[in-house]
Amino acid sequence: MSPLAARLSDLAADVLFTAVRVTEVTNLTTKFVKVTLGCDAFTRANWTPGDKLQLRPRRGSLAMRAYTPINWNPDEGSTDLIAYRHGEGPAARWFDNAVAGVDAEIFGPSKSLDLSDTVTHTVFAGDETSIGLACALRQFNSNATFLYEAHEPAELSNVLAASGIDADSHILRRSADHSELLDHIFEAAAIGRTGASVDIVVTGEAATVNAVRRGLKARPDLAARIKARAYWASGRTGLS
Repeated sequence: MSPLAARLSDLAADVLFTAVRVTEVTNLTTKFVKVTLGCDAFTRANWTPGDKLQLRPRRGSLAMRAYTPINWNPDEGSTDLIAYRHGEGPAARWFDNAVAGVDAEIFGPSKSLDLSDTVTHTVFAGDETSIGLACALRQFNSNATFLYEAHEPAELSNVLAASGIDADSHILRRSADHSELLDHIFEAAAIGRTGASVDIVVTGEAATVNAVRRGLKARPDLAARIKARAYWASGRTGLS
């Protein structure tokens, strides 16, 4: 990016973004970190579990990465994010270097997935990038069943336990065809069902989201409503 374009990006960011400060950093595991952000504007913000914050990880660019806050404290003007540190992108490096006292720039909160109307019988499917949304869903629906795909199941198991959301959670090793995940989703959706509707919340890899959508079309008997959001796709960046 040219110096002029970088300067214009910074000028636009000064108008569009909210300045926040990192107040606490907790390493949950070797790859997952929880970061607490605070600012006065958060005391006035309207937040619903499932909303997102978009982080601007570096100056000179308007590129953003989206994260789902796991909670919101309007009295203190603070919120917590859980990040999965992987790859070499600017967001991963920002979380690697985050320490208390560092400033950051945030856009939001803004709408992403509304979890406030999920039914009692809800099945959640996600991966390492879905921890924030899983925490948010538990605030509304403690009866949901949680399923995950993971490259390293033991690592994900540890962060779920550290976050206090390991109950009713099942972790599967990631598979390219997603067949095992689909079998578990359909089984969980059918258990105890007596004609009531089922909500399926699926986030994470775009290929997983698409596989679940296709699979549910073949199971009209489940009467499932899907809430879906792709966070990433192989070979692409910037999904949210």
